[in-house]
Amino acid sequence: MSKILIKNGKIIRSDAIIQSDMLIKEQIIQNISPHIEDDEAQIYDARGHFIFPGFIDAHTHMGVPIRQTTSADDFDTGTLAALHGGVTTIIDFTVQRPGESLLASLERRQDEANGRASVDYALHCNVTDWEAIQRDEFRQIMDRGVMSFKVFTAYREAGMQLSDRQIMEVLWQVKQVGGMVMVHAENGDMIDFLTDKYVRFNKTGAAYHALSRPAEAEIEAVARVNTLNKFIQCPLYFVHLSTRGAVEIAATLKQNNQKVFLETCPQYLFFDQTVYDREDGYRFIAAPPFRSGQDVQFLWQALGKGWIDVVATDHCPFSLDQKNLGQKQFHRTPNGLPGVETLFTILYNEGVRKGRLTLQDLVRLIAEEPARRFGLFPRKGSLAENSDADLVIFDPQGEGKIHAENLHSKIDWSPYEGVPTQGKISAVMLRGQWLLKDGQAVAKNWNQGRFIPAIPSA
Repeated sequence: MSKILIKNGKIIRSDAIIQSDMLIKEQIIQNISPHIEDDEAQIYDARGHFIFPGFIDAHTHMGVPIRQTTSADDFDTGTLAALHGGVTTIIDFTVQRPGESLLASLERRQDEANGRASVDYALHCNVTDWEAIQRDEFRQIMDRGVMSFKVFTAYREAGMQLSDRQIMEVLWQVKQVGGMVMVHAENGDMIDFLTDKYVRFNKTGAAYHALSRPAEAEIEAVARVNTLNKFIQCPLYFVHLSTRGAVEIAATLKQNNQKVFLETCPQYLFFDQTVYDREDGYRFIAAPPFRSGQDVQFLWQALGKGWIDVVATDHCPFSLDQKNLGQKQFHRTPNGLPGVETLFTILYNEGVRKGRLTLQDLVRLIAEEPARRFGLFPRKGSLAENSDADLVIFDPQGEGKIHAENLHSKIDWSPYEGVPTQGKISAVMLRGQWLLKDGQAVAKNWNQGRFIPAIPSA
């Protein structure tokens, strides 16, 4: 196999920025050194460019059923969008059907992804039908390379919400096998009560989406799950946190050396609840909803302090036609937004360029920490010798704007339409093979992504 020598670039790690060359052979990074010469290697001159590890989007939903429709991107289109955004690994979810075992849901999801993904992928295991589960399945799922199990404290109407007792059972079982429990933390009973009242009085505009899922619903659920876990001590990972109160509760536990990890999303760092007052506000319906401007600012501060471990997108896009299925009524509109292709762009421009994050923070949040948390490190998320040669070469020069017509998702709009940006991704490599080079697609076969099994740390 041919060797590739990348010269003169600035390598961005979570702990340092180094000017160095990088030699790649047989899908892995073979050597990183200030000066490398190899007459047999193909040379790529990265002078003036940043070299990042391939980004990891630890929270995507490709082709999942929601409110009488299915998210628009499947593994084909969603991973094509990912690679154009520098995301070389996604972590998606199984979808447990009523009466289906966890193993059956895992096998079905892998069948849907295999041979269709353009980037590598891993999986989380949704646990939504407790009665259909055999207890020994948790060990079997772990043995298949999936170490994270997700529970929901909301969505009873969709058959996803577990009782407190069932959540404790999941925490117990996962703790025994050395895995981690992910939590969608919103108080489902509170949301259902408020939704029923607003709908009853014909208050169904987009603004009532946020009112029906108040910050208190998230705060209470985070506090409750942590209480349920007090005597079990299973590692916890809270997805898409959006409120100051919830982050403060979980961060306090982190500071007391408990294994609690926090995720937020680019949309909660960019939008606040005033977006629902717009004529097209219904397009921005997602769960949880956008919060106050004060919450947005606090999330940025929490990122800078290291309280939040991962930024992931919750990529779950719907076309304009799909969004319009709800007739602009919040309780009927599919919940979800696109994001996998703009993950890096938003964090770089809103975070790094505005002084809220460093380049090293960016690597930590969307490469190294997601790899560590989900058993992919150091194979993924790292620019180090013997790691997979997944990398992104970024030119910080040049200006542009985000336009849906230039993105690669299947949907026909972007929540970030017209947002100005600086810099561009020049090249993307997956396991030593160029997918994009000098801004152009060069892969001969887009569907070469592989399932990457998790290896939990000791």
